[in-house]
Amino acid sequence: MPDPTAPDAVPSPPQPTAGPNPLEAPLTQARDALARARADYDNLQKRVTRDAAAERERSQARVLEGFLPVFELAQMAAHQAELHPSPVSEGVVLMAREFRRLLEREGLVATGAVGEPFDASRHEVVGEEAADGVTPGAVSRVVLPGYLLGSRVLRYAKVTTQPK
Repeated sequence: MPDPTAPDAVPSPPQPTAGPNPLEAPLTQARDALARARADYDNLQKRVTRDAAAERERSQARVLEGFLPVFELAQMAAHQAELHPSPVSEGVVLMAREFRRLLEREGLVATGAVGEPFDASRHEVVGEEAADGVTPGAVSRVVLPGYLLGSRVLRYAKVTTQPK
Protein backbone atom coordinates (compact mmCIF):
# COMPACT_ATOMS: atom_id res chain seq x y z
CA MET A 1 0.00 0.00 0.00
CA PRO A 2 1.54 3.36 -0.98
CA ASP A 3 2.26 6.00 1.67
CA PRO A 4 -0.20 8.97 1.27
CA THR A 5 2.29 11.35 2.88
CA ALA A 6 4.93 10.65 0.27
CA PRO A 7 5.90 13.68 -1.85
CA ASP A 8 4.95 12.08 -5.16
CA ALA A 9 1.40 11.26 -4.02
CA VAL A 10 -1.28 13.36 -5.76
CA PRO A 11 -4.41 14.03 -3.76
CA SER A 12 -7.56 12.93 -5.45
CA PRO A 13 -10.09 15.66 -6.39
CA PRO A 14 -13.13 15.96 -4.17
CA GLN A 15 -16.00 13.89 -5.34
CA PRO A 16 -19.26 15.72 -5.99
CA THR A 17 -21.84 14.95 -3.40
CA ALA A 18 -25.40 14.12 -4.21
CA GLY A 19 -26.79 16.69 -1.68
CA PRO A 20 -26.81 20.51 -1.74
CA ASN A 21 -23.52 22.34 -1.77
CA PRO A 22 -22.81 23.55 1.77
CA LEU A 23 -21.38 26.84 0.40
CA GLU A 24 -24.41 27.65 -1.76
CA ALA A 25 -26.70 28.79 1.09
CA PRO A 26 -24.25 31.33 2.58
CA LEU A 27 -23.46 32.62 -0.93
CA THR A 28 -27.16 33.10 -1.68
CA GLN A 29 -27.65 34.87 1.66
CA ALA A 30 -24.70 37.16 0.95
CA ARG A 31 -26.07 38.02 -2.51
CA ASP A 32 -29.51 38.78 -1.02
CA ALA A 33 -27.94 40.95 1.69
CA LEU A 34 -25.93 42.83 -0.95
CA ALA A 35 -29.04 43.43 -3.08
CA ARG A 36 -30.94 44.72 -0.03
CA ALA A 37 -28.03 46.97 0.94
CA ARG A 38 -27.88 48.41 -2.59
CA ALA A 39 -31.64 49.05 -2.58
CA ASP A 40 -31.42 50.68 0.86
CA TYR A 41 -28.56 52.88 -0.35
CA ASP A 42 -30.48 53.91 -3.47
CA ASN A 43 -33.53 54.76 -1.34
CA LEU A 44 -31.34 56.76 1.04
CA GLN A 45 -29.86 58.75 -1.86
CA LYS A 46 -33.34 59.50 -3.22
CA ARG A 47 -34.62 60.55 0.21
CA VAL A 48 -31.61 62.81 0.85
CA THR A 49 -32.03 64.44 -2.57
CA ARG A 50 -35.76 64.93 -1.99
CA ASP A 51 -35.21 66.31 1.55
CA ALA A 52 -32.49 68.69 0.34
CA ALA A 53 -34.78 70.04 -2.40
CA ALA A 54 -37.61 70.50 0.11
CA GLU A 55 -35.28 72.33 2.51
CA ARG A 56 -34.09 74.61 -0.31
CA GLU A 57 -37.73 75.45 -1.09
CA ARG A 58 -38.49 76.15 2.59
CA SER A 59 -35.42 78.38 2.87
CA GLN A 60 -36.31 80.26 -0.31
CA ALA A 61 -39.87 80.74 0.99
CA ARG A 62 -38.58 82.11 4.33
CA VAL A 63 -36.29 84.59 2.58
CA LEU A 64 -38.98 85.76 0.17
CA GLU A 65 -41.50 86.09 3.01
CA GLY A 66 -39.04 88.36 4.77
CA PHE A 67 -38.74 90.54 1.66
CA LEU A 68 -42.51 90.96 1.21
CA PRO A 69 -42.89 93.93 3.61
CA VAL A 70 -39.88 95.68 2.06
CA PHE A 71 -41.22 94.98 -1.42
CA GLU A 72 -44.62 96.42 -0.54
CA LEU A 73 -43.02 99.55 0.92
CA ALA A 74 -41.08 99.95 -2.33
CA GLN A 75 -44.33 99.55 -4.29
CA MET A 76 -46.06 102.20 -2.15
CA ALA A 77 -43.09 104.55 -2.57
CA ALA A 78 -43.17 103.99 -6.34
CA HIS A 79 -46.90 104.74 -6.43
CA GLN A 80 -46.35 108.01 -4.56
CA ALA A 81 -43.33 108.81 -6.76
CA GLU A 82 -45.48 108.46 -9.87
CA LEU A 83 -47.94 110.98 -8.42
CA HIS A 84 -45.14 113.50 -7.75
CA PRO A 85 -42.60 113.20 -10.59
CA SER A 86 -39.02 114.30 -10.00
CA PRO A 87 -35.58 112.89 -10.83
CA VAL A 88 -35.49 111.12 -7.48
CA SER A 89 -38.98 109.70 -7.88
CA GLU A 90 -38.00 108.20 -11.25
CA GLY A 91 -35.23 106.29 -9.46
CA VAL A 92 -37.70 105.04 -6.85
CA VAL A 93 -40.02 103.78 -9.60
CA LEU A 94 -37.13 102.02 -11.38
CA MET A 95 -35.96 100.46 -8.11
CA ALA A 96 -39.45 99.14 -7.31
CA ARG A 97 -39.83 97.76 -10.85
CA GLU A 98 -36.49 95.95 -10.64
CA PHE A 99 -37.37 94.58 -7.19
CA ARG A 100 -40.60 93.15 -8.66
CA ARG A 101 -38.68 91.55 -11.55
CA LEU A 102 -36.20 89.97 -9.14
CA LEU A 103 -38.97 88.44 -7.02
CA GLU A 104 -40.78 87.19 -10.12
CA ARG A 105 -37.56 85.53 -11.38
CA GLU A 106 -37.39 83.73 -8.04
CA GLY A 107 -40.89 82.37 -8.69
CA LEU A 108 -43.01 84.74 -6.59
CA VAL A 109 -46.51 85.24 -8.02
CA ALA A 110 -48.96 87.83 -6.72
CA THR A 111 -52.53 86.62 -6.15
CA GLY A 112 -55.76 88.45 -5.66
CA ALA A 113 -57.22 90.47 -8.50
CA VAL A 114 -60.57 92.20 -8.75
CA GLY A 115 -63.08 90.02 -10.56
CA GLU A 116 -61.33 86.68 -10.08
CA PRO A 117 -63.39 83.92 -8.45
CA PHE A 118 -62.93 83.62 -4.71
CA ASP A 119 -60.65 80.70 -3.82
CA ALA A 120 -60.37 79.85 -0.12
CA SER A 121 -56.99 78.20 -0.74
CA ARG A 122 -55.53 81.58 -1.84
CA HIS A 123 -57.83 84.29 -0.46
CA GLU A 124 -58.89 85.45 2.97
CA VAL A 125 -62.20 87.32 3.05
CA VAL A 126 -62.19 90.40 5.24
CA GLY A 127 -65.66 91.58 4.22
CA GLU A 128 -68.25 91.98 1.52
CA GLU A 129 -68.32 95.00 -0.72
CA ALA A 130 -70.33 95.72 -3.84
CA ALA A 131 -68.43 96.68 -6.99
CA ASP A 132 -69.66 97.36 -10.51
CA GLY A 133 -69.05 94.64 -13.08
CA VAL A 134 -68.05 91.96 -10.56
CA THR A 135 -69.95 88.67 -10.42
CA PRO A 136 -71.44 87.60 -7.09
CA GLY A 137 -68.95 85.72 -4.92
CA ALA A 138 -65.94 87.06 -6.82
CA VAL A 139 -63.22 89.35 -5.46
CA SER A 140 -64.51 92.94 -5.42
CA ARG A 141 -61.46 94.62 -3.84
CA VAL A 142 -57.94 93.55 -2.89
CA VAL A 143 -57.06 94.90 0.53
CA LEU A 144 -53.62 93.25 0.62
CA PRO A 145 -52.23 91.09 -2.19
CA GLY A 146 -51.27 87.51 -1.54
CA TYR A 147 -48.24 85.67 -2.85
CA LEU A 148 -47.49 82.16 -4.08
CA LEU A 149 -44.14 80.46 -4.50
CA GLY A 150 -44.88 77.57 -6.82
CA SER A 151 -47.92 75.93 -5.27
CA ARG A 152 -47.01 77.14 -1.76
CA VAL A 153 -48.98 80.07 -0.33
CA LEU A 154 -46.60 82.56 1.27
CA ARG A 155 -49.41 84.90 2.21
CA TYR A 156 -53.16 84.75 1.59
CA ALA A 157 -54.63 87.70 -0.28
CA LYS A 158 -56.91 89.73 1.95
CA VAL A 159 -59.95 90.55 -0.18
CA THR A 160 -63.54 91.66 -0.07
CA THR A 161 -66.09 89.75 -2.12
CA GLN A 162 -69.14 90.78 -4.09
CA PRO A 163 -72.28 89.93 -2.08
CA LYS A 164 -74.32 87.05 -3.47
